[in-house]
Amino acid sequence: MPEKLSKEKINETFKKFDYNNNGILSLAEIDKAVIELYPRFADEKPVLIRAYKAADTSKDGFVQLTEFGRLIDLLYYYDELYHLFQQLDKNKDKRIGFDEFKKGHDLIGITTNNTAELKKDFAEIDTNDGGYILFEEFCIYAAKKKLIESEVNA
Repeated sequence: MPEKLSKEKINETFKKFDYNNNGILSLAEIDKAVIELYPRFADEKPVLIRAYKAADTSKDGFVQLTEFGRLIDLLYYYDELYHLFQQLDKNKDKRIGFDEFKKGHDLIGITTNNTAELKKDFAEIDTNDGGYILFEEFCIYAAKKKLIESEVNA
């Protein structure tokens, strides 16, 4: 994870992207800021959406200055998770099926090779019972298991 931004830099960056000077950033403003500041995240919309939702602690649909530093930290945290998710998602359909999970379960610290236990673990992560693990479900699991050590409490 990169160095933390100073409070000054956070304020300066926030003001730069608060285009209408209303003291809050919409998802569109954040998207534009991310593309300019962190182009490596430009094509990783699941990372942006997840960070945006997690940073919005007030749950008002916007990121305020007090939440902005957390947003930046979360971008890096979820980017790491997204790359791990992509390693499991062998067919690149943006979801992990059981066969993919079974082949790569050791990447996320599940050490058993017992199919019944793996099915139980898979079902625990697949909280919507859709038969696939989605990125959001993967992030929730990762936060519970602390797959990636971070200062950010996702």
